[in-house]
Amino acid sequence: MKTRSIAITLFLTITATALCVVLAMAMLFRVSLVSGFGSYVAEAELQKLDRIEHYLADRYQQEGGWGFVRGPRDMFPPGMAGPPHPEEGGAPPPPHPRPPGDIRELLPRLALYDRDGVLLAGPPESQGRPRRAVLLPPAGTIIGYMALAPMVGTGDAQMMSFLNTQTRNLALIAGFALIASALVAWLLGRYFSGPITQLIAAARALASGKLDARVKLDRDDELGQLGEDFNAMAQRLERFEQSRRQWVADTSHELRTPLTVLRAHTQAMRDGVMPVNERGLAVLDGAASELEGLVNSLYQLARADVGMYDFRSEPVPLAELLNETAERFAEPLRKAQLTLSISCRADIGVHGDPGKLQQLFGNLLTNSIRYTDPGGRIQIVVERIGKQVGITIDDTAPGVPASALPRLFERFFRVDASRSRQAGGSGLGLSICQSIVEGHQGEIKAVHSALGGLCVHVTLPAAMREAGTP
Repeated sequence: MKTRSIAITLFLTITATALCVVLAMAMLFRVSLVSGFGSYVAEAELQKLDRIEHYLADRYQQEGGWGFVRGPRDMFPPGMAGPPHPEEGGAPPPPHPRPPGDIRELLPRLALYDRDGVLLAGPPESQGRPRRAVLLPPAGTIIGYMALAPMVGTGDAQMMSFLNTQTRNLALIAGFALIASALVAWLLGRYFSGPITQLIAAARALASGKLDARVKLDRDDELGQLGEDFNAMAQRLERFEQSRRQWVADTSHELRTPLTVLRAHTQAMRDGVMPVNERGLAVLDGAASELEGLVNSLYQLARADVGMYDFRSEPVPLAELLNETAERFAEPLRKAQLTLSISCRADIGVHGDPGKLQQLFGNLLTNSIRYTDPGGRIQIVVERIGKQVGITIDDTAPGVPASALPRLFERFFRVDASRSRQAGGSGLGLSICQSIVEGHQGEIKAVHSALGGLCVHVTLPAAMREAGTP
């Protein structure tokens, strides 16, 4: 599928949006200018009609009303409206100083309204236009209004010239704004597309099997966080792949030992080197049992990995469970010359699967028995901590190197020296313990013991109602 660059999409989107905004602003500006310019000019022109206002106020006061206004010429002082037409008759008025030309140009557009808004004289096109009140001195009572009709002819041409000039200026400003917006859009597109391109390349490399692919994004925004999350994910995948390869190699190695024993003894019996008797069959049976136990452990861990490890959930009294486990391990403890002490109140319990929990404590006791020097001791202490129950299993020397503590729960991991393969075991016991604890929504960790050996601390959810209580 053909894809479009996010930089191009961002550039086109921002540029198009800026263009639409500029055009809309230009249209609104022109409409506003056209509608407001005439009103502004009219209000400015009305401010020049002081002399006419004074004349109208004087005549209104003399005549006692607007009865003297019978036509447009009656609104102007004598001489301002020009000589009378022949049909009007009468002699021309006495000479009067000629007013400024701009005022004479306003007279044909001037209209007079009474205080109720009724047109008395002047062009009706002045309706709805800006008005100037005619005030009667000295109190300033409003007796009417003056208004000017819209400009025609030369005035319209001047207004259009002004509007065209302003439109050209606005077009220049809009052009510069559009160019600036396009430049910002291009820079912004590059700012975002660079990290995304890196992420795409790294993701493709990761998909092709290059698990060492990483991105370098020196950013503090969401893309920077995405880059950090991608690197963390790639690192986890790399570790998982290394763990998987190590898992396959270790599994092959562990399976090879009992299979080699079986094959060697079977071949020896077939060649007549070893007699087929109870002793030889016992060796074969031991190797088969070791192989069966290893396969069962692998199967149990594989089911836990895919979420198929079934757990029952019921209140389990820990004191009773630990005492039963201690009874099962009484003979191995005696042979190893170890003593076991358990400190647990009868009312403390957890929610969990009794069978799986018994396997958990059995594996932990087996580990302590296997790696604790004769004459030592194992101590189990249980205490309630809020909504959790803490179980601590301590043993005496020898201890575990600090560098080995974080890896004790790895599959097939064995500590060198005193805790080596010669002590027996498949290296899966503590891994199974971890899967059981995590399946119960708990935690397990290993630290140095105050007794000189290893301390395994397990935290499990406490039972809603204390075990052993009604």
